[in-house]
Amino acid sequence: MKHMVKIVLALLVSVSMVSFAFAAGDLQNRTRDIGLFGGVLLPGTISIEDADVDTEMGFTLKAYFDQFVSSMFAVGVYGQYSATSTDTDPSYDVDTYEFGLSFKPKFMVSPTAALKPGLEIGYRKFSRESLAAGDTDTDGDGLAVNIAAELQFMLDNGYVLGLTFGFIAQPAGGTEDSDVTWAPIWYAMAGIVF
Repeated sequence: MKHMVKIVLALLVSVSMVSFAFAAGDLQNRTRDIGLFGGVLLPGTISIEDADVDTEMGFTLKAYFDQFVSSMFAVGVYGQYSATSTDTDPSYDVDTYEFGLSFKPKFMVSPTAALKPGLEIGYRKFSRESLAAGDTDTDGDGLAVNIAAELQFMLDNGYVLGLTFGFIAQPAGGTEDSDVTWAPIWYAMAGIVF
């Protein structure tokens, strides 16, 4: 239930950003994109040493800055926060923070719609809540390798609405005591680009 409240709050933030965004101009001839997104993190599996732990649905927030180095290719930076909990008894809350570089080509679907698939490579810091005194194995870090596809729509009022579907993955990383990796954990987000 507590994650449902977080999901609703993330979606409300995304919708409110649409109403406060600045006019974006022409979708095809942009020199930069600044995006603010919120959405849901779907259930997945985290591997801790030789054991697999399933996660429940959570939420995720992302902000990015893309600079177009040509009219159809952008290089940028991003930051993303994700929160979920484990599907175990007892359940643990897990938070991840990451930042890194992104590489995104842009394909015009129509004069008012564009597709921006992208690769993100960054540094991830994660932690789980500690349930016992002396529980020191709660923080770790890793290599973030994410792929996403963002569909942008130019609205009549000049705003750009973005819908993103992608995944976060961690092929390497862990804590001081154990390796922690995960295959793609999918997410879906909506937000505004200006």
